[in-house]
Amino acid sequence: MSDFQKKLIEMFKWLTEFLHKHKLRYYMIAGTLLGAIRHGGIIPWDDDIDIAMPRDDYDKLLKLLEKPVEHYVVESCSGQAKDYIYPFAKFYDTDTTMTEFLRKSVTRGVYIDIFPLDGVGESAEDALKFFKKIDRANMLLSMKVCAYRKDRKWWKNIAGFIGGLLPINAKKQTVRVDELCRRRKYSDYDYVMHTTSTYRAREIMKKEIYGEPTPYQFEGFTVYGPEKAEEYLTKIYGDWRKLPPEDKRHSAHDFVGVNLNKSYLDKD
Repeated sequence: MSDFQKKLIEMFKWLTEFLHKHKLRYYMIAGTLLGAIRHGGIIPWDDDIDIAMPRDDYDKLLKLLEKPVEHYVVESCSGQAKDYIYPFAKFYDTDTTMTEFLRKSVTRGVYIDIFPLDGVGESAEDALKFFKKIDRANMLLSMKVCAYRKDRKWWKNIAGFIGGLLPINAKKQTVRVDELCRRRKYSDYDYVMHTTSTYRAREIMKKEIYGEPTPYQFEGFTVYGPEKAEEYLTKIYGDWRKLPPEDKRHSAHDFVGVNLNKSYLDKD
């Protein structure tokens, strides 16, 4: 396990204890849940941790960690920083420094992604129709902020080039995406999702799949995930029990300037 992964696990343990202390619901999702079920912890070649929270709990967390507690803080698009162009929150370790490679690179600390869970529909058809409105706005945002990458499919790089020419303010578009996501309450609908997922429509789930937060083991401590975890993983990944080919076992992120011993708040 790398030092970077150890840092992520240290952060995750602190965050889950904080959420439990304040009685806030959360679920491991995506590769984090896959790692817990298939590997008992972080996927060996992974370099991120993702959780999702029902919107009401998510908003409470934003207020609780709006200012640093110990050396942790949560930032979201509701803040004033013009370079924060994510329509979801990030939980940062302020004792670290890391730059995420985008069109205009964003420097903060090592982070955990925190996604809000929102309602999307009373039926699968209704949910998909509602989601498409958000997806179009989110794709415009992605086109605007994504940088050219050699390992990205050619058409995505072309979309990014076109996006760079669009007269769109990235910060304002981020806020617009967030506002669209908030239009349907998690508690009021049978179908829910975190609407800015890279898995897009595959994330549309019956709320019963999330169900009651259910305990799982992750690197020796207890964390919570969807009640019907295997059903969730099958919808996202298909045959998730099968390991990917060795040449596919790599991170999808592009981090630079990682320093686990220097705070990004230190400008010296």
